[in-house]
Amino acid sequence: MKNKKRNKNKNLIWLIIIIIILVILSLIFGINYAIKRKDENIIEREVNLIKKTNNSAFLNQELEKEYLDTITYNDLIDTFLDREKMYQDTSISLEYNNILLEGSEDITFSLVGENKLKMILETDYNYQNYHEDIISSKEYTVVVKDTIFPIINGLSDKTIYVGDNINLEEGIKAIDEKEGEVSFIVSGNIDNKKAGTYEVLVKATDQNGNVTEGTFKVTVKNKPNTNNNNNSNQSHNNNSSNNNSTQTKPSGELTTKEKEAEARVIAKEIAKSITGSTDLEKVTKAAERVSEYYQKGVHKESGVDYRTAYGVFIKGESSCAGTTRALGMVLEEMGYSWTHANENQWTHQWVILTMDGRVGYADGQVGIAGYGVHPIAE
Repeated sequence: MKNKKRNKNKNLIWLIIIIIILVILSLIFGINYAIKRKDENIIEREVNLIKKTNNSAFLNQELEKEYLDTITYNDLIDTFLDREKMYQDTSISLEYNNILLEGSEDITFSLVGENKLKMILETDYNYQNYHEDIISSKEYTVVVKDTIFPIINGLSDKTIYVGDNINLEEGIKAIDEKEGEVSFIVSGNIDNKKAGTYEVLVKATDQNGNVTEGTFKVTVKNKPNTNNNNNSNQSHNNNSSNNNSTQTKPSGELTTKEKEAEARVIAKEIAKSITGSTDLEKVTKAAERVSEYYQKGVHKESGVDYRTAYGVFIKGESSCAGTTRALGMVLEEMGYSWTHANENQWTHQWVILTMDGRVGYADGQVGIAGYGVHPIAE
């Protein structure tokens, strides 16, 4: 009996020991689980905070640049990112059209159209034994436009005598502000065996398809006759012809005032459609509308109407001088006074005016406006 009782007590003691061990193990497991869960919560909370902070630093922005313009790496970042909102110890990298950019180089916008820019923020996160590279990114669109048309220099009328040869390309150059000298094509049927006046077309095209056209005339004259009587008669006939040409207006051709009146009808329609809360907003919209007419037409550097509002609005042929005058006409209908920058010069031209009490500019060719000095003049 005593042995049975002794064995029973031993079993009870072992049972109690096992229970105590299980309790201790449960407490250890529970504590470890609680600690692990706490760490996981801390990690999850801090990772989410980093992602949220970095995502808030991205700006909702698009960028438009002129073909072959350049920008520094840091300026490009500041266009799309508010660095002050970034999480500390975060690195920045940029991909432009899937190519990683180097931070020490300027970026040149050499591809016309929509380009993709990817902004990447990477934070090296460590918590005890946990490590993670937290990456946030956003894609942007950079629109590159080529709104600068070539300029054709050396367009001047020429005179030859019957039987003489002529090089139609002599003295002509086509220059693009961005690309430098560009190719051009000269076309015209000159019959050097027959007296008369012939028109020659010159067409210059830059790499992005911007076309400028210009014309000049080639006059083929009969060779002088040594017979004085014949010369006298010929001179008399020529003078008579010249007098007739100055006195008779070609059938159907409008006068300068008639052309201006037709152009002003369009200008009034544009002016009536313009809305906005500030002068700058209104003038910008007017410049954009005039630029639409310019873009639909043909850029020219010679002719009768290319330098007028009539050429822009009615004939669909214009230059920076013509778009400036067309925009000026619209602004007049809107009640603004303006002056013509670089008028009658072989360079870019625009409107200077006062908006919201500040002197600024408006460009009918490019379709922009702003306070201060035109970017080209800076």
